[in-house]
Amino acid sequence: MIERCRDEFPIRLMCRCLRVSTSGYYDWSKRLPSARQHDNERLLSRIHALHQDSRGTLGAGRMQEDLVEEGLLASRNRVARLMALAGLQGWPRPKRRGQRAQPTLTPPGVRNLLERDFSALEPETK
Repeated sequence: MIERCRDEFPIRLMCRCLRVSTSGYYDWSKRLPSARQHDNERLLSRIHALHQDSRGTLGAGRMQEDLVEEGLLASRNRVARLMALAGLQGWPRPKRRGQRAQPTLTPPGVRNLLERDFSALEPETK
């Protein structure tokens, strides 16, 4: 918040209002990203790629399994947190407490190639 408003208000005033020491703010602003942040960025880039490849069908559980198969270690909770921060969600969407699930037949972005016509003239043509 301080970074966002630094052109409008003095930094010392914002630090005082937020009960943050000015020296602590400046120390934080000059700090390099941690190893954990680098790891999260690397995981998130791979999560984005897997999510796109699956056309948005992978949830945190299956995403975590795919990451482990590739040799990237991360817990399911960490994958779920990174996906939520990035706004990614698998299909079907989980029900929220107090809401009924909307009946959908296909996930978004997937075409129904058969158009519910399951009759075939020859074996293995559909």
